[in-house]
Amino acid sequence: MNEETVDVSDTLFFVKSQWGVKNSKWDHVGFLLPDGKMKDMSGHRGEMVEPVISTWEEMRKNGFEHLPRDPEVAKEAGLFKTMPLDKGVQVPDGIICRTDDPNKKSENCGSFVFNVLSNSGIDPSFLKSSEFMIVGKSFE
Repeated sequence: MNEETVDVSDTLFFVKSQWGVKNSKWDHVGFLLPDGKMKDMSGHRGEMVEPVISTWEEMRKNGFEHLPRDPEVAKEAGLFKTMPLDKGVQVPDGIICRTDDPNKKSENCGSFVFNVLSNSGIDPSFLKSSEFMIVGKSFE
């Protein structure tokens, strides 16, 4: 029997891009997987690009070259942080919509995380706070 494996995460990660550093905003978000890899979606990688899984080093080479090689050093510098979730969520491989509103399609990292959390019964409204600059325009 060939069953597909589904990624599950109970932790979000946040990163400040160079823009985020300049503007003091967490502007990139995704899911930290149990093996330490990160799963995220970015509208900056092209139009409607599906989520990718990467290591810290791979992410650094893909637009986050300003981050230190060590994630712990990045945390100390205020460039990277993690946030535990109340429960684990299934993190899909494709672009998803909110189950309560199919017109709200994931268009970037923020709307992807917003939709996954919402579809999993976790209130994602904290992503709209002034601390974060990550939710897509369809959620404004």
